[in-house]
Amino acid sequence: MSAARRATAVAALLTAAIRTAPAQGPVIAPALTRVWERDTTVAVWLFVQAGVSLETAVAHIASAGAHARARSRWLHAVAADAPGPVLRRLARSPVLRRIQPLGRWRRPLPPDTLPAPPTQLAVVDTCGPDGDPVYGPSAMPYRQLRLRPLADAGYAGAGVRVALLDTGFDTADPAFAGVAVAAQWDFVFGDSVVRDEPADQPGQHGHGTAVWSLLAGSVPGRLRGIARAATYLLAKTEDIRSETRVEEDHFVAALEWADSLGAQIVSTSLGYLDFDNGFGYAPSELNGDVAVTTVAVDSAAARGMLVIDAAGNNGPGYRTLVTPADADSALAVGAEDSLGTLATFSSRGPTADGRLKPDLTAPGVAVCALTSGGSVRRMNGTSFATPLLAGAATLVREIHLSLGPDAIGAALRRHASRAATPDSAYGYGRPDATAAAVFPFGVVPVAPLAGPAASITPAFIWSIAPPPALAMPVRFRLRVARQESLAGVLLDTTVATSTLAVPRALPPGAVWWQVDATAASGETGTSGVVGPVDIPAWATLLTFNSPEGETTADSQPLFAWRAPPVSAPPGPARYDILVRRTTAVTPEAVARDVMDTMARLPAPLERGVTYTWSLVARIASDSATIPSVGTFLVLDPSTPPATLLYQNFPNPFPGPGGAPTCLWFDLAGPTSVELDILDVRGRPVRRILPAPHMSGTLAAGRYGRGAAGTATCDPNLTWDGRAEDGRTVPAGVYLARLKAGSAVQFKRLVFRGVGP
Repeated sequence: MSAARRATAVAALLTAAIRTAPAQGPVIAPALTRVWERDTTVAVWLFVQAGVSLETAVAHIASAGAHARARSRWLHAVAADAPGPVLRRLARSPVLRRIQPLGRWRRPLPPDTLPAPPTQLAVVDTCGPDGDPVYGPSAMPYRQLRLRPLADAGYAGAGVRVALLDTGFDTADPAFAGVAVAAQWDFVFGDSVVRDEPADQPGQHGHGTAVWSLLAGSVPGRLRGIARAATYLLAKTEDIRSETRVEEDHFVAALEWADSLGAQIVSTSLGYLDFDNGFGYAPSELNGDVAVTTVAVDSAAARGMLVIDAAGNNGPGYRTLVTPADADSALAVGAEDSLGTLATFSSRGPTADGRLKPDLTAPGVAVCALTSGGSVRRMNGTSFATPLLAGAATLVREIHLSLGPDAIGAALRRHASRAATPDSAYGYGRPDATAAAVFPFGVVPVAPLAGPAASITPAFIWSIAPPPALAMPVRFRLRVARQESLAGVLLDTTVATSTLAVPRALPPGAVWWQVDATAASGETGTSGVVGPVDIPAWATLLTFNSPEGETTADSQPLFAWRAPPVSAPPGPARYDILVRRTTAVTPEAVARDVMDTMARLPAPLERGVTYTWSLVARIASDSATIPSVGTFLVLDPSTPPATLLYQNFPNPFPGPGGAPTCLWFDLAGPTSVELDILDVRGRPVRRILPAPHMSGTLAAGRYGRGAAGTATCDPNLTWDGRAEDGRTVPAGVYLARLKAGSAVQFKRLVFRGVGP
C-alpha cells in the first residue's frame, strides 16, 4: 500500500472512531494539568474508549504528535510520550476516556542512606553456615512460615509456573544451577537476556537476584530456596539507571507476557508511587481502581494467576501502601521479624476505599538472600517477605493443582496467625504453609446444613481437600449439641471418614454441629459451627388430634401418624398406641410394637366415652411420646337406657384457646326439654334449650355430640360464659340444669372467667 493510500485509510479509521466515540473528552488526572504548560514531554497512559480499537487509537495518538511506546490489551490503553501541547490536544479527544501519568519504581538508595526506599532496606551482615545443618540460616523463614514439613516431604514447587517481575536476574550464578527457566525477557532493552548487560548500571540485577534466590537459590549450608523445582518465567521490567524513567508499562506488559506463557503464581517486589516530573499517586487514589498496575493485577487474577506483591517499606505511617498492593486480588505482603513482630518500615493500610491491607506477613527482617557477586547476606524489606510468601503459595499449588488464585489466598489467610483478628498492620498475619496445604478449605460441611433436617437420624457429611501423604491419616471429631456454643452435647465422637451415620436418633428441635480435623502431621482444620439444624418431631399425629375434639362411629378407630425417615441402625422405629379416658391416668387400651404408621386397637372402645391418645415412638433404647392435643368420642347409635345429664367438659373452662364447655345429655324417651345455666343461688343466667333450632318435644337419643368424624361437641349445646344479655359473667361456680319431663338433674360448672 502506498503512503498516500495508507494515510487515507488511517484518516478513514479515525473519522469512524471519532463519530462513534462519546462526545465528551477523557478524564484527566489532576497531576497532568500542572505540568502540560511546561516545555516538557510527559509519560502518560492513554485509556481508549471501549468502542475504539487499539490500532485506531495508536494511529490517532501518532497523528496528534505523541509517541506510542506500548499498548495493553488488558487495560485497553496505550503508554505514550506526549509533549505538553500534544497532551493538551489529546485532553479533548473523544477517542480517549482517561489520561494519567505513568508511575515509576524508585531506585534503591545505598544501604546507609535514610529514609529507606520503598522496596529494599539495608544489607546488614553476612549469613554464615551456622545453625541448622540442612537449611542453615534459611531455617528461620522455614520455621516462621512452617514450611519444613512440606520441604522435608520433598515438595519444592514441581509442576508450578512462577513468574518474577523485577530489576533483572543473575541467571549465571551457580546458586541457580539446575533451576528450570522456561522463558526470560528484558522489557527494558527488548531482548531475552535478564542478567546485567553492558548498557545496564552495574548491579542492576541485584535486587531481582536476591528475590529469586529465596525461591530458587541453593548455597549449601547457607541458603535453600523454597521452590527450586518450580518452572520460572523471568521478566526484567525495571531500569535503575538514574537517567532513565522506569515506568509501569513494562510491568503491565510483563504480566500479559506471563499470562501467555501459563504463569500460575506471580511474585513481584515492586511498587509504584512516583510519576514523571515529581508527581505521584495520592493516598486517595490507592482504591484498587486507579493505578494501571493495580488494574492489571486484577486482570491477571481473572485469568487464573495469583499475584503476590510487596506492601512497601513506607511504614510505620497509616495508609502507606504502594501500588499495586492496593489491588483487591493481590496478596499484599508486609514484613515481620523472626519473633513475629511487625517491622517498623512495613507499610500499613487500609486502602483508600477501606479494604484491609496488607493481606499477610512473612519474615522480612535479617533474611538471608543472595547478593550480587554470589555472597549470601542478611537483608531487610517487604521485597524479601514477598518471595517467601510466594514460595509458600507455590507449594500449596503444587499439592492442589486445581486451586485458583482466590482459593490459595483464602487458604493462606484461613491458617494465618491473626486470622481471627485481622487488621491493617499485619493483615491476617503470618500463614502456616503446611496447614494451608493440608486443609486449604478447612473442613467443608456438606450435610445437614442450617434448616430443616430430612431425618431424625441424619448422616453428617463433610469434606476436605485431598491431603498430602505427610498428613495421613486424618482424624475427625464430630460434635452435635443443643446450643450454638456446643453446650448440651448430644454426640461427641472421633472417626476416620468424612461421613457419620449417627448411632442414635436425635431429639426434635434445633441442634448445632462442628467437625474438627487433625492430620497425622499435627495440622488442624475446622468446619466452624453449623446450624441451627431443625430435627423433626419423631411423629406427627394425623387422626384424632384436633384441639376442638372429634367423634367417630367406629369403636375400633384407625390411628394414623406421619414419621420422618429413620436409618437402620438405630432404626427401625416401633410404636405403641396408648388410649386413655379423659378423666383417667392409666391407659384403657394399648397397641404395642406397631411397625407401620397406622394401626387399630386390638379391642373395641366403650361408646359414649371421650378419650385422648398418645403415641410412643421407640428407636433402639430411646423413645419419645407424642400426645394428642384434643379428645375424641366414640358415638353410641343405640337408644340410651336412661335420661342422663353428663358432666360438662372441659371443666373448669374455657379450655385451650378459649374453647367453650360442652353440654351432653341422653333422653331415654321422647320428652320436653329445658336446659339452663344458673348461678349457685339458682337464678337464671342463660337459656340453652329450648332454642329456635331445637324446641318442643325431643326424640329419644344422645345430644351434644358432634356428628361422626367431626368435633366432639355440638356447637349448639355449649356455653361460653356469657349471660342471656351477652355480657360475660364473673368467674365462679355455676349450675347446668336439665329438665326432661318431670326429671330434673344438675351438674356443677367452674368458669375461669376471661383473660385480662
